[in-house]
Amino acid sequence: MELRHLRYFTAVADTLNFHRAAEILHVAQPALSSQIKSLEEELNVQLFIRNTRSVNLTHAGRVFLEEARTVLSAANQAEKRARHADQGLVGTLRVGIIAPTANAWLAKILRCFHQKFPGVQLSLFDLTSTEQIHRLRAGELDAGLLRPPVGFAELDSMHVEESSQILAMPAGHRLSRKEKLTWADFDGEGLVMMDPRVQHGYYDSFLAECAKVGATPRAVQYAHDIQTKMWLISAGFGIAPTTATLAQVKRPGLIFRPLPKGLPKVQTVLVWRKQDESPILANFRGCFKELAAES
Repeated sequence: MELRHLRYFTAVADTLNFHRAAEILHVAQPALSSQIKSLEEELNVQLFIRNTRSVNLTHAGRVFLEEARTVLSAANQAEKRARHADQGLVGTLRVGIIAPTANAWLAKILRCFHQKFPGVQLSLFDLTSTEQIHRLRAGELDAGLLRPPVGFAELDSMHVEESSQILAMPAGHRLSRKEKLTWADFDGEGLVMMDPRVQHGYYDSFLAECAKVGATPRAVQYAHDIQTKMWLISAGFGIAPTTATLAQVKRPGLIFRPLPKGLPKVQTVLVWRKQDESPILANFRGCFKELAAES
């Protein structure tokens, strides 16, 4: 049994006229009659009572009509969803983000994507850069917003944003009273840092600038996520460099100050698997390119 048999059958059932049904289907009437007869033989039931003056459904025909319409409706829906999926209009996109990117800039990107593709479900995961790269390579994420370097040939990336580095410290810290900080000021200062297994080289430039003047700050506390790091700083455990975007989120007991010159801006990149040809992913990248062109 094929879908065309069901379409032929429902056309005859709706019109109760083989000639009219054949015109609707754009097929020859003898061919239509032959297909209906073939369907009845396959089902081993009579679907229509025919005579020279009328065509009527049998009881089996009426029951079969309900099922045929259900199957055809499901087939039409499947066909529609397949077309939409091919265009990236339906489905799920799994995106990793690092906490500093959860700001107004990211909200604008997500708003653009949702307005253009409301049928796509976005699943967002707050993960470190290292965790995102691991999950991207394992196929557990479709895209990631993270800090470079990426470092794997099977991954591709595009620049999306950059942010200055600033100093986060607890209110009342001695450095908060200085008008201008120098790298020597950090000698012996306690740092609240991300766990070395997830820091992804973030502190390297800061420590390198300190080392140039002989300053040696020391790690006094590690955190496994950025929010915990910021709360530890506000609680007085130490100080740390962070990105300017994080200063947009106000926390009690936490203040920010400009760092001395010499640090590069912190880059954010969008990363995906090179072999991933998902139209949803292509549409997502398109929103980044569109907003980048506007800025």
